Amino acid sequence: MGSMKKYIFLSLFLICFISTVGSAEIASSKVVGNATIAQPAEPSATDANAPVGVVSKSTLVTRVDLQLNENILHSNVLDYGQPAELEDVAEKCQTDGPDECLVLYKAYENASQKEVAAAANLNLAILSLHRGQLKQSLQYIDHAAKLMPEDPFVELTRGWILFADGKYKKARQSFSAMLYLTADFEYASSAKLGTALAYYFEGNAQAAAKDFQYIYTSNPYLISFAAYMMGRIASEQKDSRKLAPVFLEQSLSHDGRQYPALELLASLSEKNKQKPLASFQYYSTLYGLDSSRKDVYKKLTKYAEKINKKPEDYLFYIRLDQPIVQDLQVPASEPVNMALYADRWQQPVSLKQVSILPSGIMTVQDEKLGEVLKSPSFVTRILAFNEETKSIDIQDARGHIEFSTRRPFILKPVKPGKTILVKDAQATDIFAADLSDKELLGALQVIPTENGILLVNQTEVEQLIPSLLATQAQAIKEPAALRALAVVFRAALQEAIKKPTDKPYHITDNDLYFKFKGINLTVQAQIDAAKQSRGFELSNTELGYYAACGTVSYDKEGNTSHVPHYTYSAANLSKYMLSNPPADLYSAPADPTKWSAIKWVYLYDAKEIESRLNARAKFGKLRAMEPVLLSEKGRILSMRFTGSKGEYTAASEQEILYILSAETQRSGFFDFIPMYKGKNIVRVLVRGYDSGTGVGLCVAGAEGLAKEGRDYQGIIKYYFPNARILDTRTGELH
Repeated sequence: MGSMKKYIFLSLFLICFISTVGSAEIASSKVVGNATIAQPAEPSATDANAPVGVVSKSTLVTRVDLQLNENILHSNVLDYGQPAELEDVAEKCQTDGPDECLVLYKAYENASQKEVAAAANLNLAILSLHRGQLKQSLQYIDHAAKLMPEDPFVELTRGWILFADGKYKKARQSFSAMLYLTADFEYASSAKLGTALAYYFEGNAQAAAKDFQYIYTSNPYLISFAAYMMGRIASEQKDSRKLAPVFLEQSLSHDGRQYPALELLASLSEKNKQKPLASFQYYSTLYGLDSSRKDVYKKLTKYAEKINKKPEDYLFYIRLDQPIVQDLQVPASEPVNMALYADRWQQPVSLKQVSILPSGIMTVQDEKLGEVLKSPSFVTRILAFNEETKSIDIQDARGHIEFSTRRPFILKPVKPGKTILVKDAQATDIFAADLSDKELLGALQVIPTENGILLVNQTEVEQLIPSLLATQAQAIKEPAALRALAVVFRAALQEAIKKPTDKPYHITDNDLYFKFKGINLTVQAQIDAAKQSRGFELSNTELGYYAACGTVSYDKEGNTSHVPHYTYSAANLSKYMLSNPPADLYSAPADPTKWSAIKWVYLYDAKEIESRLNARAKFGKLRAMEPVLLSEKGRILSMRFTGSKGEYTAASEQEILYILSAETQRSGFFDFIPMYKGKNIVRVLVRGYDSGTGVGLCVAGAEGLAKEGRDYQGIIKYYFPNARILDTRTGELH
């Protein structure tokens, strides 16, 4: 593959928020049962002398003697049963919308059967909470509690509704009362979280810190969120503010998607006036995630001036001196056109300039004139967009124009297998897309547009597969899992190129299922997996894949031998979000403190949600959030946001995640607690599962299945039970 030249990783977390913890104050680990729980350091002697009322290091971080074991963490005793009379109601709620759903449940609120009436009122309480009807929500949950006084989930839900209404003392009382109804870890954990948050928003930082430090040391599924909240508490206390970045970095090390932790780090970085670069980097990341935020842009501009450098020089881009792979021979396969440098909405951005460096002799072919230029190996050519003429100039390294045209043209290595390095891409908005350098196989079509340069990689299916594995399965080591994913990628690519399109490309390098960052990222294991999977066709199934999974995917249960028999209802969805993954979950992380890809909690500021909504419509203040369309198992596919000045419906999962979190939230499989102040929502607590769409093959689950001895066909059949696998070389059908 040739020798690897130097990668230049310049700061930033970017969307994945990769964060490392360099402080010795963050923690060792402790083996508890069969799991390792993150364990903070002992408090220092100086902390013991902190003034009363100050949240000191000893308050925030102390060692707790835990008695947890796998049986407690993975108890899985939650019951998802619901009365038969309400099963059809829950099913209709998924497609008929929240208004019809409310009407259907109200027909059963006074049913003669106690269990039916209680379940109906429980669901009505949750639906009313989402609508901002807090008084009605409390009435429904009180009615449910009278009917089922021994049901811990009803009492727990009452606590969260009281919390949402700002009745923090009553919420804590309800959480405490629930503990007399069950010893189940999942319920107790939720109650402890609610109690800690209630103390915090009541203004009792000491009590909140104590509860969050306990959560941090006892619950591997809430480590990141607890660390974020400890950082938040520390940032608000004068004598412990210096500890805040430590906790926030710890939060990000456990969950790189903990967006609020990054925001708080950015804010705290401003206090160190000697290091404006750190502030610029944080705000660059935030603005790259959400360019609608004017407040972040002002900060970004301010610190860009202070560092007196070109902003793009400090962004997290991969920069390559020369092609790494240089020569890669693969058999001919179906052609596929892929647009480069696409934004979050899968639209390629218009480039103003880009450099091209081939590993072999390269020709320039005009669509009418034929070959107009031949470029030697490892000699840079610059493509520059001329704003006045709307043409593209091909320049040498000194800026001399060698060819200029308004027509599309193609750059193509003379020898098959030679590569093209696309580098130093420039766009008007440097945050619109990841402008990293990337090495390509095949040809490069260059298309002048009204606003700049469109680049389309004319490549082939087999040339792309190793690179897709490199981007989407970096952590996967098992050959069978890689081979299974390669078969899925091949089938998905073949399906994509068959779809009619009026564009000069089939896919982009930032599509939902196709993330391409260059063949330069591939390793031999990925190349081998692509090679071993050739000749196998996958059909008769809905294709897709996603990063990490719990026990409930888009439309079925799985990933464990302990299937939960979950069926959707608003209450069951909320209950599932409390559940802990079973001990034998195929996608379980090797590091038991890194469960965030599977189960997570985030706290969002409503002002940011409102900002993104007001950029789309006349919206005002956020007053309600209601799922409109859900999958069979309850993933939110469409959501209605109600504001003081209007409504907006996000019509896709991607748009929902962008509105809530600048698309940092891991999936659309979640429930939420809107926190109200008067009529308006001020914050949203989100509890969710999985990373990705939940459709198709779970990448982390495939790794787990491979470790259990399944071959690539067994993995494919597990995630695509109706699929047909055809070996085109032998004609054998599986």
